[in-house]
Amino acid sequence: MELIVIRHGQSYVNLGNWDDLDTMDTALTDLGHQQAGALRDWLIENDKSADTLYVSTMKRTRETGDYVAEALKLKPIYDDRIREVGNSYLDGQPIDEADLPRSFLRNRATQFTPIVTDVDNAESWMHFRIRVGQFVEGLVEKYQKETVYVVAHGGVIMAMFENLFGVGMHRNSCDLHTYNTGWVRFKYRGSKFADWTLYEYNRVDHLILAGLMY
Repeated sequence: MELIVIRHGQSYVNLGNWDDLDTMDTALTDLGHQQAGALRDWLIENDKSADTLYVSTMKRTRETGDYVAEALKLKPIYDDRIREVGNSYLDGQPIDEADLPRSFLRNRATQFTPIVTDVDNAESWMHFRIRVGQFVEGLVEKYQKETVYVVAHGGVIMAMFENLFGVGMHRNSCDLHTYNTGWVRFKYRGSKFADWTLYEYNRVDHLILAGLMY
């Protein structure tokens, strides 16, 4: 299986000033639409194709996913398991839009400490890793010889890296930064050396060509 994971375009929640936002499930900014449009055009121009497209259920990913779906000529499958970290409860159920958190912990006591401070029964980083890991394992079972695109979030990409590379629960010395609409490409082989191989990380060819790097 070939797995391509794309971070959403820039959204209003990425700009800060959260007190000014009516909702934390924000749409794309004008720049975010330009980024997603440039990605769509690049996918079309480079004749990219896929068998399946999964998209997070948050608004910024759904809007980005529309551009990717247009390029790949696929109907998106929306999945709560690839929502951004802190936007689900301990049991993996999505937090209602009106209750989405606005206060995140900078320094967690443990990896099982809730990510947010203003929502009861919110998930921890490890609960988040579990739901992302279960999503990926489900893909492996269902799409062994296919190409799967996923439009999700920077935190989802980081959790995938930790799970696939077998990083322990106390990793906290270095984060991964994925540009808005940057993408990652993995392949699952299930070989005796390693199940997964990372081929590309943070590709932004479309942003460079469109002059949208920041």
